[in-house]
Amino acid sequence: MKTMFLMLIGFVFVTTLVFGVLVWKQTYKIQMRALEAKRLQEEHMRKLGLANELELEMQAMAKERQEYESQVGSYEPLNMDDSDFSEA
Repeated sequence: MKTMFLMLIGFVFVTTLVFGVLVWKQTYKIQMRALEAKRLQEEHMRKLGLANELELEMQAMAKERQEYESQVGSYEPLNMDDSDFSEA
């Protein structure tokens, strides 16, 4: 009877170790997936931040142009021909 009890304790101990190893392996896999997802999220946020920064810069430039045009008048490019620069 004592031998059977020790065998039961041994079986429970080995089973616990096996389940512990399985849990550890799954935890490691989940950790690696989470690290990859975090890296992708940070890369996406960095790209989104650059896009937002560019959009804000373009809005600021448009606002500056509007302010300049309201002060000076609208900007119209000059139409110049090569004949304007020829020597007579």
